[in-house]
Amino acid sequence: MLVKDIMNARPVTIRTDQPIGAAGRVLARHAVTALPVVDEEGRIVGVVSEADVIARARLTDPVGEAMSRVVALVHPETDVAELREVLTRTAVKSLPVVDAADQVVGVVSRSDLVRVFAHDDEKLEEDVADVLAHARVSGCRVRVRNGIVQLTGLDAPDDPREASVIDAVIDAVVATPGVVAVRRG
Repeated sequence: MLVKDIMNARPVTIRTDQPIGAAGRVLARHAVTALPVVDEEGRIVGVVSEADVIARARLTDPVGEAMSRVVALVHPETDVAELREVLTRTAVKSLPVVDAADQVVGVVSRSDLVRVFAHDDEKLEEDVADVLAHARVSGCRVRVRNGIVQLTGLDAPDDPREASVIDAVIDAVVATPGVVAVRRG
């Protein structure tokens, strides 16, 4: 799964020359904790957060003076596993998503990532069963508990060519949103 699959594709941004008070109003209106700050060409230059707003005595100061430099950002093609690493490695709660020209195309937050991993086990069983059916795997029993998939009857074949097919099926199951781990046996 990629960042583009879970990001908010309609990001709210603010320019460096806007007053901090305006940033506060935008944060409140959209119920977000941070905004990507862009320059005149729409390229990412920083992030302004609720903490930046409340730390300023003069709300007429420009956002460019109060913003933080970008600590981290991701691209739409970034894998969700990499996003997870970035969010656990840094203190940020949300990240700008930028294209190759550093234009903001989305925002992705911790809560977006939590939703990916918070699938209901019953629904996840159905999703994994669909993956197996699509791969034309039969005779395999699927059981999910707390996001951990147990596959019974997906035995390792003697033929190495068939083993690579099984490996591809396992990779597809691992890539299913909400899967925490896969066990066979």
